[in-house]
Amino acid sequence: MSKGTFLFGAAIGGAAAYAAAFLFAPKSGEEYQRELKDKAEMMKESSSDYLSIAKERGGDFKAIATDAAIELKTDIQLVSKQLAEQIKMDSQILKSDLKDVKDGVPGSKENLKANLMDAATEVKYTAVGLKEQVSQTTSEAKDISLAVIDEAKMEIDETKAENSSVTNF
Repeated sequence: MSKGTFLFGAAIGGAAAYAAAFLFAPKSGEEYQRELKDKAEMMKESSSDYLSIAKERGGDFKAIATDAAIELKTDIQLVSKQLAEQIKMDSQILKSDLKDVKDGVPGSKENLKANLMDAATEVKYTAVGLKEQVSQTTSEAKDISLAVIDEAKMEIDETKAENSSVTNF
């Protein structure tokens, strides 16, 4: 085999290798870099979308908690005022009953006992009412929170669907 034939074969082999590499290479370096840059930009937008959802929902939860706290505070203040008025009225009645007991008025001990029972029942009733109001407020806040969570999940699923091409890289 001569040098000329060998060089000619090497040139043809090199050209064939170059053509095969060019034809079968998935992408050029520039194309690959452009695609990477596009994918990185899409990921950046996707993470921005997720951050936006998180911030919005965090604000929603803060508003729900604030509203519930204000409502509970109002309920407690109202019940406290009611209790104070009840105690004031009951104390006047009981004070009068005690005076009657001290003065030996017939039936005054029974009146005192009955009035004490009534006062205790009223306080218990007021406390049960407050408990129900707190329970209702808490339940409403929980229901609203669950609705916000469901909405956030839907938004995240939509964002995932919009950005599914990022995961197909």
